[in-house]
Amino acid sequence: MTVAGTGCATAPPLGGWRRMLPRPQRAPGVVAAQFRRQSSHVCNMSWAPVLLALLAYLTASAGSATFCVLAPRNHSPLACTLSRDHDVSIYSIFWYQQRPGHPPRFLLRYFSHSDKKQGPKVPPRFSGSKDVAENTGYLSISELQPEDEAMYYCAVGAQRWEREKMEMENEEEKEPAASVSQAPPDTLTVN
Repeated sequence: MTVAGTGCATAPPLGGWRRMLPRPQRAPGVVAAQFRRQSSHVCNMSWAPVLLALLAYLTASAGSATFCVLAPRNHSPLACTLSRDHDVSIYSIFWYQQRPGHPPRFLLRYFSHSDKKQGPKVPPRFSGSKDVAENTGYLSISELQPEDEAMYYCAVGAQRWEREKMEMENEEEKEPAASVSQAPPDTLTVN
């Protein structure tokens, strides 16, 4: 079923969408991704799969999935809306891309404008953001390329203070590095 005027079609609930969605017919340069429809400008992820064992929490929005085709000039971000019992302001949002026949690829982690990390060899045209009022994290892809055709997934990381606490505990567990001292160069040792 197509959602009127959006280029999006509803799909069955999680678990059946991959088998039931045909490969879309598209013009060159069109990007396809799996989402749940939220408004005429933004589509939400319907499920955040476990991609890294280090991620503390995952989130999911109830409802059926929607398959959206994004035109090259469409700059609507991909959205990941957290459930009401999670506050996006205290979580990092992780974004992954999975091209057909390839494993998931880490794109970026976004906590805030000053606390973000781009994945290895990920161009800056992939960027993250958040809307605290909407409790949503976003992935923006500018200058869409044919190779951007993929499934995009989001995952929610540990709370910032919890991550900092884990980092401090890891530092405390490390043994101090052995230091080697040498005599200053102007010192003569006599035996």
